[in-house]
Amino acid sequence: MVFSNAVFLFLFLPMTLAVYYSPLAKSIRAKNLWLLAVSLGFYAWGEPVYIVLMIASIAVNFFLALLAEKCPKSPRGRLIVALSCVYNLGVLFVFKYLSWILRDMLGKTDTPFSHLALPIGISFYTFQSLSYVIDVYRGSEKAQHNILDAGLYIAFFPQLIAGPIVRYGTISRQLLFREHSAKKFAEGVRRFIIGLSKKLLIANTVAPIVFQAFNASREGNCSVLFAWLGVFSFMLQIYFDFSGYSDMAIGLGKMFGFEFLENFNYPYLSQSIGEYWRRWHISLGQWFTDYLFTPVSETLGKKVRKSLKGKIGGKNALKAEYIASIFVVWVATGIWHGANWNFVAWGMMNFVFIVAETLFSKKSKHSAGGAVFRVVRFWFLKMLIDTMFQSASFSSALSYYADMFHLSHNALLDATALYFLGQYKAFLLIGFVFCFPVAEMFFAKLSAKSSRAEKVCTAAKTVLYALLFALCICYAVGGGYNPFIYFNF
Repeated sequence: MVFSNAVFLFLFLPMTLAVYYSPLAKSIRAKNLWLLAVSLGFYAWGEPVYIVLMIASIAVNFFLALLAEKCPKSPRGRLIVALSCVYNLGVLFVFKYLSWILRDMLGKTDTPFSHLALPIGISFYTFQSLSYVIDVYRGSEKAQHNILDAGLYIAFFPQLIAGPIVRYGTISRQLLFREHSAKKFAEGVRRFIIGLSKKLLIANTVAPIVFQAFNASREGNCSVLFAWLGVFSFMLQIYFDFSGYSDMAIGLGKMFGFEFLENFNYPYLSQSIGEYWRRWHISLGQWFTDYLFTPVSETLGKKVRKSLKGKIGGKNALKAEYIASIFVVWVATGIWHGANWNFVAWGMMNFVFIVAETLFSKKSKHSAGGAVFRVVRFWFLKMLIDTMFQSASFSSALSYYADMFHLSHNALLDATALYFLGQYKAFLLIGFVFCFPVAEMFFAKLSAKSSRAEKVCTAAKTVLYALLFALCICYAVGGGYNPFIYFNF
């Protein structure tokens, strides 16, 4: 079940809200129990078998956290964290990577493990569960002593499938004490509508261009213009798809009284790949920083400094330490995103560009012209990176690059490219414009003029939200392409 289909919008969500705010769920405990029940039902809707994995994850991590709380920052505590890593990453390995290794590396296609279906959202709730036990071991959080509340933290349906990755400390207090108000509920509804509009009206609309372009490349008849149009459309599709999901998750959280942290901050305003990753999927970046980069830097970094002691200068040693640590992070990030060599290559592309920016970027005076150039350069590099991400395989990505740069001796443009450009130019333009905070700036400037202008602005926003929701309902009822891209990760 996805947030943008008719079953969720007209059945699941209204029923969930009706019971949540009814006299049947007056206390916070009753509300939490109801949310846990519907969250498990939400997960079981598409994959009833894998609900066992979810329940097992709740139980195992609940008891490991209780044990870790008794012996924080101790050898025994480290053993408990190791057990948590073995269990959580072991389950992730079996369902996400084992079939890849058996099929693609060992050539074994006839074993029961060669064609395991990937449980939806397993990469997200695995990282969430793992961070919970680690934070308790570190002493930064206290273990949850009610297994139902722990279960709600891990399985809460708004952010269960594709994030944001919520740290336990963010909502630990909210599990027992959270505000419910009409104002907060209205904010949640507005945020949900924004996310739903991003998903249905932009991401889904440009998706056919992406499909046709990459399919044309596989068939050997993709023109240069169509190749660039396809990957440009994919940049729009994945941004509005994933940020739209995060907006809906944050909006749903508010409807139930929860506050989640932001997951996107206009990433396509970035002037470098490094800045982009501080703006895109923020919760994942913070997770890798806290639970991989920092520990690796502290351990691997010491070894790097020791091995280079006396051989190179202190600043260069620090750079070598940084490069070694970030290399490990980007290998892990690539593998986390998918079980395929093109995702490993995608991670390495990010690593190379970020290291190059770190080593060779020159500090220059800020200017509007320079900033525009850096943003354009970022978009060019991002399209190269996204080509590897979207391709079905490493070899497919190489073929697509050949199409982009006319190395496959394909046509510069063709009728197919001109058709899609003509048919979708309005949506492509709208998508590009709203990659930037133009709407926020417009309404903020309008509201600041006078109190009357502020009232007009509020009324205009209300009409706009109603119109967007009506358009989304028409789209949802009509059906069509609708899955979220990050469900595959």
